[in-house]
Amino acid sequence: MPTRTYKLDKLYEDHRKKTKNIKTCQFCSISEGNPELVEMTKSLKVITNKFPYSQWDSQGVVGHLMIVPKKHIDSLNDLSLEEAYEYLQLVSDYENKGYNIYARAPVSNRRTIVHQHTHLLKLDGKSKKVIIFTHKPRIIYFK
Repeated sequence: MPTRTYKLDKLYEDHRKKTKNIKTCQFCSISEGNPELVEMTKSLKVITNKFPYSQWDSQGVVGHLMIVPKKHIDSLNDLSLEEAYEYLQLVSDYENKGYNIYARAPVSNRRTIVHQHTHLLKLDGKSKKVIIFTHKPRIIYFK
């Protein structure tokens, strides 16, 4: 289960409330010159996650990027063969750099942005202890 620190989770929830009624896609608007942009290929962009996970698979996250198709799609199935090959190459490149790969299905109720995006997560390899608060679904972790 992915988690954020309490502070980042609060910022993320505030951001979601503010952008709830905005019709433009947050990912489509990222272009050259945007500090979130890490790299761009013909069909894809790699961006930093504004609200990165702090923990994944009970380990600390030390890097959180996302691969986002330039065209607005909700499923990898919507990529052309050329774009799919480019996507697979980019995923392979980041996997070789030590990133874990994760994407939610278009029907997932946990997916907050409809534009398809694949998370790239670099972990610290250190197990974390967690405390779960049941009054609000949050997980706070301690080193």
